[in-house]
Amino acid sequence: MSENLRLFVAVARQLSFVEAARRLGIPTSTVSRRVALLEESLGTRLLQRTSRRVGLTLEGARLLERAGPLLDQLGEVLDQTMDREEEPAGRLRMTAPVTSGAQRIAPLLFSFMARHPRVDVELLLTNSKVDLVEEGFDIAFRVGPILDAELVARRLWSIESVFVASPRFVQDVLKGRTLLTREELQDVPAVLSRPQGVWRLRRRDGRVEEVRPRDVRVTVNDPRVALAAAQEGLGVVSGIREMVEQQGTALVSLTVKGHTLEPRDVFAVYPSRRQLSTRARRVLDWVMKHGSTAPSAKQRATRAHE
Repeated sequence: MSENLRLFVAVARQLSFVEAARRLGIPTSTVSRRVALLEESLGTRLLQRTSRRVGLTLEGARLLERAGPLLDQLGEVLDQTMDREEEPAGRLRMTAPVTSGAQRIAPLLFSFMARHPRVDVELLLTNSKVDLVEEGFDIAFRVGPILDAELVARRLWSIESVFVASPRFVQDVLKGRTLLTREELQDVPAVLSRPQGVWRLRRRDGRVEEVRPRDVRVTVNDPRVALAAAQEGLGVVSGIREMVEQQGTALVSLTVKGHTLEPRDVFAVYPSRRQLSTRARRVLDWVMKHGSTAPSAKQRATRAHE
């Protein structure tokens, strides 16, 4: 009955037999049959099924409320028992921002998997913040600040950004100047890659000031697209230094007198009420150890030509 109960909890949390089966890696027909067996053994209906949706009955909701946390705790105990320190095994579900996930986090995960062939990884790249508990993720990589008190956050590294523009923009709009004042920065055409529409500048004394551009030409949530817009001469953009280096001479660095762009910290987060499995702890330790020393794009290019 314990396996049938586990499958019921998976369906109840997703309200979908198909999604529960996908996440568990077993046929949908198996999940449906085992849940039906559980209902038969208990003598009550736990789920209301229609052609369009799955819902919980009152008895199903009560069972989920009691059994769900117990199964989570049991899973943690089994993880710690079965995942031997010398060879972690099992599946990990993780999520990360699109750009940093693809360029920095994914290579670290792949190198970990190459060393530990019994570990499988499902990595969702999205700039949206997903519910880790509801969606069943083990770890999320996010850019701070982390304001959710239900999450444990471990700082990984800082992202350094710089202001850039196309050579044509520098020549035609800035009249060849690459040093701007804070007031001038606020008035030049801008490309924004943050929805809040501000640049956070750090003064030499450590204080942080916000600059809200008055002439925003483009707003986009993907920093790669923002850099592409800047290359077309549409405005000044703040770009991750590593990504800017990859553009070569297509973009020109700009400086703001007495200010630098405030670095942003990257964190690994996981639910505070869920103890990490051995495999999750090991991959997190790997990312923390090797991520902070990952070479920049310029360093990689230099090594490739040595």
